Amino acid sequence: MPSISRRSALQLATAGALSRSALAQPAIGKGTTLTISTWGGVTSDGLRDHLAPEFEKLTGAKLAYDIGGLGARYNKLLAQKGNQSVDVFFGTDESIVGGLRKEVLQTADLKAVPNYADLYDWAKTVKAPDGQVSLVANTLISYCLAYNPEKVTTPPTAWADMWNPDFAGKLAFAAPGHSMMPGFVILAAELAGGSATNVDPGFDKLGKLRPDKLTFFWTDWAPLLKTGDTIAASEFDYYLESMKAQGYPIDYIFPAEKAFGAAEGACLVADTKNKELGEAFLNLIIDPKIQAVFAEKLYQGPTNKKVMPTASVAAKMSYGEDKLKKIRFFDPVFWYENRPAWTERLTTEVVPSWKVR
Repeated sequence: MPSISRRSALQLATAGALSRSALAQPAIGKGTTLTISTWGGVTSDGLRDHLAPEFEKLTGAKLAYDIGGLGARYNKLLAQKGNQSVDVFFGTDESIVGGLRKEVLQTADLKAVPNYADLYDWAKTVKAPDGQVSLVANTLISYCLAYNPEKVTTPPTAWADMWNPDFAGKLAFAAPGHSMMPGFVILAAELAGGSATNVDPGFDKLGKLRPDKLTFFWTDWAPLLKTGDTIAASEFDYYLESMKAQGYPIDYIFPAEKAFGAAEGACLVADTKNKELGEAFLNLIIDPKIQAVFAEKLYQGPTNKKVMPTASVAAKMSYGEDKLKKIRFFDPVFWYENRPAWTERLTTEVVPSWKVR
């Protein structure tokens, strides 16, 4: 049998749907640990339970996790530039744009991520040079408007309903630093007669909102839902489906103005010493068999066109033509370039008018 390079072996190991080629021997990564920067909760649990075993079988390498919120993990990347402690970074498309510009993230070799060819076009939101790939989006999730059906007699139908007096002081809402907050700046501006390039009306509109809790994660407001202090909230659909499964009194809508779509995924960290293993990991997270498991277990919409969930599974996540018509995608570059100024205005002009916990 002719000898093959480490890169060729890794490509063979991850090509197709979890290939078990005789050439794909675990020894190629044996004794190596790939460290992943990711969210905690269902995200890290899903990686540990459903992806890590397959990754170890294919490469021989183990996964380690650096867990935290997106902002904290991104700032850690910046602080550790040139001496990173992680190999792969999970984030939103906007954070990947920023990481590439700040040179704390790097592109992968497209040939090492063959499953990328099977992704939907809407999942390819961050551009890369020819022959390279930046963000490998492994899920589509949507930011929606949730409510407690036991407390809300007239369910909301639109984002505009957040300004309904019935929700004043009982609304959990994205904090200024939340990944989806730029969407609300644009939305509020549009509701008030402005636009993405004329956001002054939006800040005035947001100042009239009356949230009772600013959040980054569903556990920030879930206890208040149980006590009845919060009756509505902005949140990601897959977290809301998880809450339903846990018995929380919750339902949600894709608002008339459309939910905010987030194609989330992973990117290689600059200067990683495990670039080829990282590329193997990126290819695996978009393998159709892995994506099918994440769809069924975690309610995360697949980005690979080869995944065909059942109707019952599809109904619980962002998937299919009907759902896509109700989802709005934003330009991650525009968000990245405007977020600092918008966050400062939110913090200094808007939040002081809110009476939040």
